[in-house]
Amino acid sequence: MVLRIERLWRDLWVAVTSIYYDVLHYLEEEGFLSIDNITHLFCCHFVFLPRLQDDLDTFRSGWDNHPIRTESQMTPNQLWMLGRAHHPIPEPEDMDIPDIEWENSGLPHDDHSSIIVPDADCPLTDEQITSLGDAVNPRAASQSFGCDIYIATVQFCEQFLSL
Repeated sequence: MVLRIERLWRDLWVAVTSIYYDVLHYLEEEGFLSIDNITHLFCCHFVFLPRLQDDLDTFRSGWDNHPIRTESQMTPNQLWMLGRAHHPIPEPEDMDIPDIEWENSGLPHDDHSSIIVPDADCPLTDEQITSLGDAVNPRAASQSFGCDIYIATVQFCEQFLSL
């Protein structure tokens, strides 16, 4: 099982996440993306979050339906359904889930246990966001993995903000 998880992470890195890692580093190195610039962060989220989600969904669909040699060529989806059929788990009745206050739990807080992604404040008005959505399709085809769309989005937003 450990090998399958490691293979999943490797395949995910190769097929999806390394592309975005490289694209975002390129944009930063070339001066097109500054993490200190609210407009850049907003445009980055506007363009790359939907593209990344689409790529992750495509990857998941392929991964969940690929045959596993050591499981008689069954797919993860088939194995999941087979497991649920052979070992059904009944729905809990009247389950009372306690409300845990993690801050007061007495457990040590680990500042390095997760990645904190700052919210990208939107520098545009609602009307400007509507105009941006009409003018820029973040999911449009791109020969540069979305770099061209990101740069066009930044230019569009900067035009609005300079008015």
